[in-house]
Amino acid sequence: MKMRLTTILFFAFLAPHSVTGLHSQYLTHEQLVEFMTNGHVYLKDMLPQLREPLFRVDHHHARNKAARAYERYFLERVGCNETSMRYLARVDEGDGPKALRDCVDLLIKNTDAEHIDDIKPFYQLVDLHEHSKTIAEIAMGEHIASIAADLLQVDRVRLFQTRTFRKVPSKDKTMEELFNHATYMHRDLFMVPIDTNDFFTFWCPLRNVTAEDSVLTYARGSHRDISHFMWYGDGPEEEDDDEEEAPEDRCPKEPKPPMFVFYPLQGEKVTRVPPLQFRKGKKISSRRENKELNKISDEYDMINLQSNRHKIDIYQTINVGDCIAHHGWLEHGATSQRSSSGPREAIALSYVGADGYKLLSSEDRNGEEFLYGDFRDEIMFWQWYYDIKDGELIDHPKLPLIWPPQSKGTEAKSNRTEECDVVGHETN
Repeated sequence: MKMRLTTILFFAFLAPHSVTGLHSQYLTHEQLVEFMTNGHVYLKDMLPQLREPLFRVDHHHARNKAARAYERYFLERVGCNETSMRYLARVDEGDGPKALRDCVDLLIKNTDAEHIDDIKPFYQLVDLHEHSKTIAEIAMGEHIASIAADLLQVDRVRLFQTRTFRKVPSKDKTMEELFNHATYMHRDLFMVPIDTNDFFTFWCPLRNVTAEDSVLTYARGSHRDISHFMWYGDGPEEEDDDEEEAPEDRCPKEPKPPMFVFYPLQGEKVTRVPPLQFRKGKKISSRRENKELNKISDEYDMINLQSNRHKIDIYQTINVGDCIAHHGWLEHGATSQRSSSGPREAIALSYVGADGYKLLSSEDRNGEEFLYGDFRDEIMFWQWYYDIKDGELIDHPKLPLIWPPQSKGTEAKSNRTEECDVVGHETN
């Protein structure tokens, strides 16, 4: 009888809430529908512990450790090994930023100008949960795991990554932030070597963010836009035509409709306001003056890329403790930090359905592009990537199973193979 009662309680705990049908007691059906429809949703007061002084101390400590790990990773990957410059030793001595600068200067000296951007470091501060018990408890706790399971609509969830992003005004830039400028519109899953659609990220600021700060921009519904890939590729580059312009080309044409519309969002509600019309190369115009949104438009040509066909949502205010969840296929970006109030810092927590598979290599996919990132993005997954065979389940200690909660710590050991026994990662 005791065994039967225990079994009933076990499955009752795993079952969705009897009233809402959701695992999480925090999430609402309206928020779930908004996430599935728009690809992003504002979650007010989801992580109030981010406001606690202890978290700030732990995060600062974890960020410093993650920065040193990135410096070592970058120096090793680009070949700045132990020479007379003592690159790696200087990282251990706390002189990592200067060692990185010296390494980059050397690489630039020996690199074609058109490839310089390919070697500039972008601080990817990852695995914060491995450096902080506080962050680990948040990232793998039942509260956030249940929300992740509901948003993805899956029974099993793994923690993919914890990261921190720091953007600073130009006058405050140091080596760590030198290249943390505006973030181009991108889809996260293009840089994740997992065959899945079940992937998303919580983006949570570590101080109150306003329209004067670096703001995130979301291409509404782009995670559902399959035709984007079918019909809206880059196409061939246009060639310069020295021939005389045809008369019909000189005639005025009907104005084209705006490429997309900005919808500023306030708080947890999707607030409709008079559309802020934006056309490429033009200022945002509105029935009301909005100086900060005009500043955003100045940068948007650069970060927009192929998002022209989607309406763009932004959140003008995000408070500490609030988070935004966005789907892995949603196009999104961010403007640079313009505020004089100092750096804008945020923590990002990414989750993936537990039953995804490691992507096949490009050799096994008819030469198709494997990932759209480069070695600077590989730091997010290299610790488990070479331990798992192509096409196998992503079952690895570095991708901990966090939902259902009873399964924590029960995942199988790494299925590492001898042929994948490399030091850290492969070098091509």
